[in-house]
Amino acid sequence: MELNLKRTQKLMSLFLAAALLFSFGCSDDDPAPMPPEEESIIDIASGNTNFSTLVAAIQRADLVNALNAAGPFTVFAPTNQAFTDAGITDVNAVPVEQLRDILLYHVLNGRVMGSQVSTGEVPTLLEGFNLNVVVDGGTITINDDITVITQDLSASNGVIHAIDGILMPEEESNTIADIVMGDEDFSTLLAAVLAADLDETLLEQGPFTVFAPTNAALEAYLTDNGLTAEQLLQSPDLASILTYHVVDGEVPASAVVAGSVPSLSGVPFYVSIDPDDNVWINGNTQVVNTDIEADNGIIHVIDYVITPPTQSIAEIAVGFSQAETPEFTQLVGALTRANLVDAVSGGVDDNLTVFAPTDAAFEALYEALEVDGYEDIPLETLTAVLTYHVVPARAFSQDLREGANLPTLLEGEELSVNLANLEINTSGLVPDLLNVHATNGVIHVIDEVLVP
Repeated sequence: MELNLKRTQKLMSLFLAAALLFSFGCSDDDPAPMPPEEESIIDIASGNTNFSTLVAAIQRADLVNALNAAGPFTVFAPTNQAFTDAGITDVNAVPVEQLRDILLYHVLNGRVMGSQVSTGEVPTLLEGFNLNVVVDGGTITINDDITVITQDLSASNGVIHAIDGILMPEEESNTIADIVMGDEDFSTLLAAVLAADLDETLLEQGPFTVFAPTNAALEAYLTDNGLTAEQLLQSPDLASILTYHVVDGEVPASAVVAGSVPSLSGVPFYVSIDPDDNVWINGNTQVVNTDIEADNGIIHVIDYVITPPTQSIAEIAVGFSQAETPEFTQLVGALTRANLVDAVSGGVDDNLTVFAPTDAAFEALYEALEVDGYEDIPLETLTAVLTYHVVPARAFSQDLREGANLPTLLEGEELSVNLANLEINTSGLVPDLLNVHATNGVIHVIDEVLVP
């Protein structure tokens, strides 16, 4: 009996010890079992065979540590097939800096799950470059033609969305055409460029230097020529007019010099620099703004439309003499009598400046000589007088300089320039009839016949 009691006591002690051990083992202070640690973006990509090319690219661009950082990041991850479709079969063939830019263009700051993506521009880790995202139903499209094919591969430091193409960062275009399209002051010029089908030329080709007329310049030109904008846009000469404003190559303002300049139309225009260093074209158009730089050239802004001359000096004089209110009838008659019409007829290779006396100027000469007309002046004298009015150079008014002496076609004789009084010798220049441009030179109208 005593033995049984002792055995019972021993068993009770063992049960009590076991209970105490169990109670300690189940203490609330014991940590619960830890779940498996979530993988980083690099870990997930490295463990997915569809991203092996991407992982190789990340390693070559030395971006492993950056994408292992805390982030969080959102990575649009191109598959191996995406790299192949883009022609990238060996990432080692891509320059490191270019590869780095391409990869950073696939990464956003922050964790953006598929359900959080919305339509719009999204900045990337490539500074200054955004993605254009469109969400349509459950489909996410990036930059027009790249589609998200797998969403929400969650990582410890962000999320991966697999895509079926390579996102290529492109510099924002700043061509001559882009500048014209983006400036309201060139809206009429833009309409003309589009009507003449020159937009692709100014967008894709070059480099060019464009002398660009503003809306006000075009409006003044239309008014002066009795045209509407619609008539200009429908003109068969529109392309020629526009290309006359374009020079092949880049010519900054610092490189502009006076003289003949070949235009893209095949016909030259003429640059003058006045005493105040202002730049003029064809005597009637001023450059008012310079050096607007484009990816494919440079733009200088002008205050009028430049057009090539279509008539010679002789043809212009004859046209004036036959107008409703005729002028230069005496000059044309005198040139004909002296057999000098051919001398002032010609093309762009002939560069002449004619100081053309008005009919009133000739009448004053006749009175001074006490003759009835040019027929009464000895031919030799008449020829000498006429050739004394011709300078063998294309000199617009802006090319003239105070006190300059201009050689003439009359051998050994010169003309003197008096800009202060707007005179050649003692003959006054007629302000409204300066710089009459001809194929073979320029006409300046004067109010007195020059006598050698």
